Amino acid sequence: MIKLLLVDDKRINRQTVKEKLRNENAIHIIGEASTGLQFVQFLNETNNEEDLPDVVLMDIDMPEMNGIEAIAIGSTRFPEMKFIVLTVFDDDDKIFDAIQAGANGYLLKEDSTIQLVEAIRQAHEGSGAPMSPAIARKTLLWVKQNLDSHKSSNNYILSEREMEILREVTAGHDYKAIAEHLFISPATVRTHITKIYEKMHVHSKAQAIQMAHKLKWV
Repeated sequence: MIKLLLVDDKRINRQTVKEKLRNENAIHIIGEASTGLQFVQFLNETNNEEDLPDVVLMDIDMPEMNGIEAIAIGSTRFPEMKFIVLTVFDDDDKIFDAIQAGANGYLLKEDSTIQLVEAIRQAHEGSGAPMSPAIARKTLLWVKQNLDSHKSSNNYILSEREMEILREVTAGHDYKAIAEHLFISPATVRTHITKIYEKMHVHSKAQAIQMAHKLKWV
């Protein structure tokens, strides 16, 4: 039995997914959340890991906390939990931000029931990275365009100061707290973080945190 959690700010979208899956006896929907923040609160309030979902269907554009940030937090805390983005957005930035945050698959809400069920099964089994055909084409093109530039980059190694600041960021500290702890100005912290993002080829705090954990830097 695959335990599934739905995260989407629109009730009608959650209801549509439930209708698509109502005849799938191997998939059990254990709960719903309407924002990324509610999802994180669910994780915090669940004491028994057996009550956690195996797979999470995650929308992107939600109030309070978007899906990409929620995926970064959830995949860092629970590496075995699988995340499939289910959204209307197919623009490049959101696709790659979600993948870098820890998404295991990326589907569009227009995809069929068969595609959705198969994606959930693949994610749970770890047998693939389910994607809508249009998303897969964009991803392949992006990989081809960026592989050589990433391989040739010599800027990936962070300085000792940058590593200190990255550890502070992953601990959840804001610019002011980091500045006070390291005896530097908030403006200097901001400059260092900009450089960290450039070296790590990321665009957000969520991506930086996720990559730092994957590389075992923190």
